[in-house]
Amino acid sequence: MRVAVVGAGGVGGYYGGLLAAAGHQVTFVARGEHLEALRRQGGLRLRAVHGEVFAPAAATDRPVEPADLVLFTVKSYDTRTAAELMRPAVGPQTAVLSLQNGVDNEEVLARLYGADRVLGGVVYILATIAAPGLVEQTGGPRTLTLGEWQGGASERVARFARAMNAAGIAAAVSEGIVREKWVKFAYICAQAGMTALTRLPIGEIRAHPPTWAMFRQILEEVVAVGRARGVPLDEAVVEQHLALAQRVEAHVTSSLYYDLTHGKRLEVEALHGTVVRYGEAAGVPTPACRAVYAALAPHARTASTA
Repeated sequence: MRVAVVGAGGVGGYYGGLLAAAGHQVTFVARGEHLEALRRQGGLRLRAVHGEVFAPAAATDRPVEPADLVLFTVKSYDTRTAAELMRPAVGPQTAVLSLQNGVDNEEVLARLYGADRVLGGVVYILATIAAPGLVEQTGGPRTLTLGEWQGGASERVARFARAMNAAGIAAAVSEGIVREKWVKFAYICAQAGMTALTRLPIGEIRAHPPTWAMFRQILEEVVAVGRARGVPLDEAVVEQHLALAQRVEAHVTSSLYYDLTHGKRLEVEALHGTVVRYGEAAGVPTPACRAVYAALAPHARTASTA
């Protein structure tokens, strides 16, 4: 299988690396020192909780030929730019699988390439670039769920899932991937929003009742907005996420926290900004998400223009 990984960071590096290590023809699309290291090494070093592997792969700053599958894993603020850049990788039979945070990236991809080419995906994993050419996975269940963005079953999704499972990826298929994306979206908005807003890990958030109550309120707001947009969500999603947050190691933060504390660009527009905008359009109040958005938006602008 020919795989183009557009965005060779933690998520793309982990899943693309396992596919490459299993013998698939993987090309990482990267930039800067990370790209130079990938080229120099002839592939990616992957350090994970289940061991360390070397994944032989090509690396480039822009794809040059069609792939069977594109793993689209860039940050949400780079979606449009990266989607235009990858045009040479998208042939008549190419499927584009978004493994990004947020619930509207697939809409951008569908407008550019057609909804029939777009797959949605949900991953639960903690991984980052530890050094140029090295991706480190430190936590999370490492699962991946994929499905047709337009819904329903398809042979190509089943085929990709089989290839991923054979490569050691815990991949599952969903016939309602939009709902799966919103389920994760609710958790990400709460976890990322509260750890970034407080600059504290989840253990501290759980330990303080007013802060924990705001965590819950964010979950409830995202579920309410999703339901207003026709996504089949219910209160059970809130309770399941609260239980998950109780089980997470006390030191865990989020990628939004990391980016904020390291002066990097923030995905707050794709997360809490989207909830606020969708809420306004649907007439659903979102005061907790609005507070997170208002507090982090200046940091996002400062980092992105520095």
